This record gives sequence, C-alpha cells and structure tokens, in this order.
Amino acid sequence: MMYVKDIREPLCVVILEMNRMYGHASDNPVLLRTNGADRTSPASLELDCNVPWSRRKLAPRQHIFHQGDEQTHVYVVKSGFVRLYSLLNNGRCQVIGFKSPDEFVAFEYGAKHRFSAQAVTATEMRSVPTAVFFAAASGDPQFLLKLYNVACEDLSRAHDLVLTIAKRDAEGSIAAFMLEIDARAATRGGKGDFVSLPMLRGDIANYLGLTNETVSRVFTHFKKRRLIEVRGRYGIRLIDRRALRSIAEHIPSDRKSMDLKKPLAAASGDGFVLAN
Repeated sequence: MMYVKDIREPLCVVILEMNRMYGHASDNPVLLRTNGADRTSPASLELDCNVPWSRRKLAPRQHIFHQGDEQTHVYVVKSGFVRLYSLLNNGRCQVIGFKSPDEFVAFEYGAKHRFSAQAVTATEMRSVPTAVFFAAASGDPQFLLKLYNVACEDLSRAHDLVLTIAKRDAEGSIAAFMLEIDARAATRGGKGDFVSLPMLRGDIANYLGLTNETVSRVFTHFKKRRLIEVRGRYGIRLIDRRALRSIAEHIPSDRKSMDLKKPLAAASGDGFVLAN
C-alpha cells in the first residue's frame, strides 16, 4: 500500500517525490515502454516495462525485507504466497495483508519499509531497483495511470479491512476474505475453480481480528452449509458466492454476536485452516 497524507493525492505527485528522494534527474528519465493494452495487473506492468527485472527465489518463512529496512527495490510475486506484517510496540505481530502471484508486494511512501514481507510458501519474486522503477514511471503517463489503479486497489482493500474489523461479525469477516481472495485469483486468470490459501489459520485470524478457534468453526460451518468446498490442505472453492456475499454484506449491531451464540460444531482435522 502507498502511504500518503491524502489518499486522493495523485500518484504522479508521489512519483515525482520518489524521484527527488532517490536522486533522479527529472530531465533524463529511464523510459518505460507500454504496449497500449488495457491491463493493470503487475504481470502486465512487468512485461510492458523496459527495466532490468531480477529473479529471486525464497524458501518458506524467508523474508523479502524487514520492517525498518531501506526501501531499495520494487517487488512482484511471480509464484507462491507472501504475508505482510508489522511488529507493534508491545512486541506482537499484526498481519496486514497477503500477496499472491502477479501482485506487487508493496508500494510504500518513504525511504524505509513500514512493515515486513515474508514468504509463506516457496516463492519466486521479480525485483527492480526502486530508483529505476520510479524514474521509468515518471516518463510514461500511461504507466502512471496503471500504477494509480494498482494503488487504488490496495487502498480499497485497506478500507474493506477497516470495515471488517470494525463492523462485520466472524462469519461476515471470513466470507468477505474468501470473496476477495477468489476475486484476486480471477483477475490474474487463475485456472480451475479452486484457489489456494496456504496461509496458517493463525494468520487469517490475526488479519481479521478473530481467534484461531473462531476461524476453524466458521470454515467448518461454511463447509456443512455447502457454501465452500475444501480440497487438500490449501485448496478452496466457493460453491455459493451469492450466499457468501450476502453474509459479507450483513452488518450486525454487535460484532461479537457470532461468539455469543451456541458454539458451532467442533472443527475436524482436515482442511488448510486447521493447520497451526
């Protein structure tokens, strides 16, 4: 996500400021080539641009960068899964997002990373020096518009997370989370009906502000109602998107109402969300 004082601030202003921060002369930008296609996914941005992308492979739990590190590169996930988290003053870890294939890991405003990025599974990245990337972007208005769309998508996810934590109950929070992951997979042209959720149950709970037990109960409840189907450890298919959307859009008067009801049936030992 890009951090700016005003979320309506045009991306071109941010790009120009990045150029200033990284010492680039505005009269000699590295030109970025686009093919004119109406695509905004990072994969298309990478293919369109004339900058030196580098490959990097990471093992599970290996970090791409840590909170407080200098922001030296722009990263795109090519395969695998990445979690973003912040370390709070009390030493606790707060998960703030997940990145899947063909997504930028982060757009941050500032010289240092404000959070950490860690591979959840075996992951392959593409990276380019931040200075080169933003200098190239400043020389291509079409590419700036694509970057603006990517930044807006991240802001929309942040706004939806605020709604989830503040207003949705547990069922609504998890339904919204599933729908978002499913939509992101569809955007990048995922094959088949199943999408992968390789993150741990605890990461989902942390991200949504729930307990591990509540996440397990809700997933089990959704499976019994035939709203979702789980395959193997990580695969999930949304069977009834309309019902899940209705659950996600329902805002109860008390967010904790889900936990005040009679407990759902205990979760069984299968399914990716049941792994600690």
